[in-house]
Amino acid sequence: MRRPMMVLSAIVAVASLSAQTPQIDGRNIPSEFGTPLAVQTNYTGFGDRLSTHLWGSEMNALYAKCINGVLYIGITGNLEGNGNSFHLYIDTGRSTSNTFNLTTGCINCSMQGMSGVIFEHRPDYAIGVNRFRDDQGNDFIYIDIHDLLNNQSTYVGAVAVDSGNSTPSGGDNSAGLSVAFDSTNVVGVTSDPNNLGDPLSATTGMEYAIPLSALGNPQGQIKFLAVLTGGADLGDPCRGTYLSNQSLPALNGGNPSQQFPNAAWARCPSAPFDMFPFDFSNEAYVPGQQYVSVQVCPAGPEGDVNGDGCVDDADLLAVLFAFGGAGNAEDINNDGIVDDADLLIVLFNFGSGC
Repeated sequence: MRRPMMVLSAIVAVASLSAQTPQIDGRNIPSEFGTPLAVQTNYTGFGDRLSTHLWGSEMNALYAKCINGVLYIGITGNLEGNGNSFHLYIDTGRSTSNTFNLTTGCINCSMQGMSGVIFEHRPDYAIGVNRFRDDQGNDFIYIDIHDLLNNQSTYVGAVAVDSGNSTPSGGDNSAGLSVAFDSTNVVGVTSDPNNLGDPLSATTGMEYAIPLSALGNPQGQIKFLAVLTGGADLGDPCRGTYLSNQSLPALNGGNPSQQFPNAAWARCPSAPFDMFPFDFSNEAYVPGQQYVSVQVCPAGPEGDVNGDGCVDDADLLAVLFAFGGAGNAEDINNDGIVDDADLLIVLFNFGSGC
């Protein structure tokens, strides 16, 4: 009896982890999310943040899960306080184009500077977070959200770095976003192309909670790409935004033997690249799938597979009928398969909302 009990205990642990709602504070990201959707396999060309200095930016691993109508995203890493930015390019299925032309919103001008870049997916929303740190004790991230399809931008507000706070202030947060950043990471990938480091050692960075209502209440899958950028030169139609070599999924397609340098200006023919605008969809140039996917979740109790607000027999049967397959909403923990972990989430929440 010991072996079955050990297996059951492991399944319960996985299910409990998947059911955990992340605390949006930029901390303990792997323990709150579980298995990452993408891991960095490229050195950082934007400098390695160490305990001996404050500069350096990197993206180590990308985590996500959808719970009760909210998309949670965690990115372990660092963001230097010089205006560098984390971008999320989100595809909810509204757009037919894999590029965009944004002319509004310049709290984070680097988002505008990415206009014309070609993506492998079709982003219709983007969320930008940049960081500015001065010598007067002010250190904030600034958040904006862009409807790329309708060329609309909204400044959401600012949040103090390392505060554990995730509520933006000073802008229009009618979208209900929560974003927090913890800058204390000193591990993860390095700036040495010959010594990648350990991206999975990083536990702190940027965390987001994005209500699906802020993304037009999409159905099906959400695809997204995370990109680290520097500033933008909107006065030069050639230059656009300065791209780092840090994105998730990784630019080198998960091959650490092929290190990928900074992409430099997104729309300008600058060495070492000879193909512009930058094209995430060119398999020969940027190998591997350049986005990750998350199944949307109903805005009801976790385990409410059919979205009727009640975890009951119908949800249990839906998981059982989809058992062993990839599933859609039945894959509650978004690990790619409908299995015991999903079944236990339904059982643990059985009767919720009823």
